Amino acid sequence: MPDNDVPAPVPAPIPTPPTAKENAQSAAAAASAATPASVPSPVPAPTPVSKCPKCEPQREVAAITMKRNYVHPMGEDKYGHWWTELGGGESYGWWPAEPLSTRKTLMGVKGDLNGQTMRFPGGTSTTDPHDGDPADKVFHPKVSVCDKRTDDEIKDCIRGYAKSYSGEWRWTFGSGQNCHSFQEGMMTHCGLSE
Repeated sequence: MPDNDVPAPVPAPIPTPPTAKENAQSAAAAASAATPASVPSPVPAPTPVSKCPKCEPQREVAAITMKRNYVHPMGEDKYGHWWTELGGGESYGWWPAEPLSTRKTLMGVKGDLNGQTMRFPGGTSTTDPHDGDPADKVFHPKVSVCDKRTDDEIKDCIRGYAKSYSGEWRWTFGSGQNCHSFQEGMMTHCGLSE
C-alpha cells in the first residue's frame, strides 16, 4: 500500500471547557455532598434578583429602621452605637461582652448580641438596649425594585444574620468588629443599601 493511501489518523476529540451552568451544577453537587441535607444554613441568603440597570429605582423598606449614634467621647455611649429595629420591640446590635479599658477597646474582647452578657438594661436575645431610642442618624434601608422579597422576608434575613453572628468586639479608631461592622455586614448580606 503506498504512503498516500494510508488513512490519516483521526484526531482525538478536543475537550471543551465546561459551561458556566455545568460549573455551577458541579459546585452545587460538591457542596451538597459535603453538607448533610438535614443541616440548614444558619443565615438565609437573599433571594436572587434579576439584574437591573445601575440607575435602577429603589424602594424604601419602611418596616425596618437603621439607627446610628456617632462617637461622643463625653457621652453615655462613648463609642457611639448602631442598631437595627424591626418593629414591635425587636432590634439587633453588637456589644462588648465585658467592661472595657483602653487596651480592651483597641485589642478586642468577646462580642455579644444585644449586650446580654453584661446585662445592659433592656438587652435581650431579640432586643437591643437602645430599641426605640432617638439616634443621630435614622433611615429606612432600600432594596432594588427588582428585589421581589417581602418586608417580612427581609426581616427574616436580618434575624438569621444577627443570630448567627459571632466573634469579637473591637473599636480601633473606627475599625474592627463592632456595632458598625455588624450593621454594615447585615446590610450587605441582606442586599440592603442606605
